[in-house]
Amino acid sequence: MIFGWFKYGDDPAWGLLSQFPLPGNFTFYYLVPPLTVAALTWWAAPIGTSILVLAAFSPIQTSALITTSIFGGVFALMASAVVYGVALWILERRFVVNPQDSHQLPRRWLILQWLSTAWLWCQWMIQNAASFYVYLPRKLSFFELLISIFVICCSIALIFAWGGGPVQKIIRRKANIHYIRSATLCDLVFGTILFTRALSFSVIPMSTTWVFLGLLAGRELALVVRIKVSTPLAAFNQLAKDFFKAFVGVLVSVGVVSVRHYLTT
Repeated sequence: MIFGWFKYGDDPAWGLLSQFPLPGNFTFYYLVPPLTVAALTWWAAPIGTSILVLAAFSPIQTSALITTSIFGGVFALMASAVVYGVALWILERRFVVNPQDSHQLPRRWLILQWLSTAWLWCQWMIQNAASFYVYLPRKLSFFELLISIFVICCSIALIFAWGGGPVQKIIRRKANIHYIRSATLCDLVFGTILFTRALSFSVIPMSTTWVFLGLLAGRELALVVRIKVSTPLAAFNQLAKDFFKAFVGVLVSVGVVSVRHYLTT
């Protein structure tokens, strides 16, 4: 975040808010999107925060936000299906045959996990910074930046303390993902997909939630085909439930934005 602040002239959102101007007046209606995100999250719906929150500031960009998020999810699904179907299934098969507790793993796996997680968090923050900073002035002083980072870190610490919250159940249902080695590979692939998105220099933010769903879906399908971690029908049923909740989240997002726009015009 500090690097982005320097790079983009006091803008920690990495220039992704250029199409979302700060409103002249903040009203109660601007609190509805984040409250809706919280409600859907407790329902375990993988809501695309970028779509709901940012569209409230610029309704005209709603279709662009949805389009770029769906494209990101489809790209992640195809990319992870290819990566896991061609190469990583070999490692995953070894992990299934030889599961190990994290205390029994070689130290290098702990180091790799830290590095892959740091890589993922960097790319995730770049993509999601717009959702945080859309409520703040488009240029911040360094002291304001540090305060915002402190608040974000405290919020993330709460999520860790809550064990990831209800949405974490989606991850726990995936094959072999609770082992440190599989989680390390997943972090690495997820971060790399987000990095390829950053290289496009698009000014329209993307929902990382949809990318994550696509990643898990492609991975699950590849592992079902390659190492039979579950039956194809069970895998498709589970993926259908995940994407149904995500689709409901999109519908709610469009509805909330439309009602807010109608009431304020």
